[in-house]
Amino acid sequence: MNKLFYTVFAGVLLVSSVVFAETMAAKTVTLKGYVIDNACAGMNNQDKLADFVKGHPKDCLLRGPCAASGYSIYSSGKLEKFTKDSSKQIVAFLGKDDSKTEVEVTAQEKDGELALLSIKNQ
Repeated sequence: MNKLFYTVFAGVLLVSSVVFAETMAAKTVTLKGYVIDNACAGMNNQDKLADFVKGHPKDCLLRGPCAASGYSIYSSGKLEKFTKDSSKQIVAFLGKDDSKTEVEVTAQEKDGELALLSIKNQ
């Protein structure tokens, strides 16, 4: 009976540590910058991307091919991609009349992508 208890206990500890490690791997970040569609970001010279994102029109970000490419945020000289699910939230945000491309986002950073938690005009 004791052997069974310790075996089950060890299994529970192992599963708990894996779940904890996965939770800790996702880091919450807040970034200020410009939303850009991945298609247009990829077609531009990375050295001039900072200037490009500032003048990139919101209606382009909402066009079919651009929206389908997903979104990134250009913040602190760095381009960071959002997850596919986050891109759907960004389309909804950009569809509002008062939304801008200069934003502040809170997201969970995991495996090189951002999972959007919130987005607002900067």
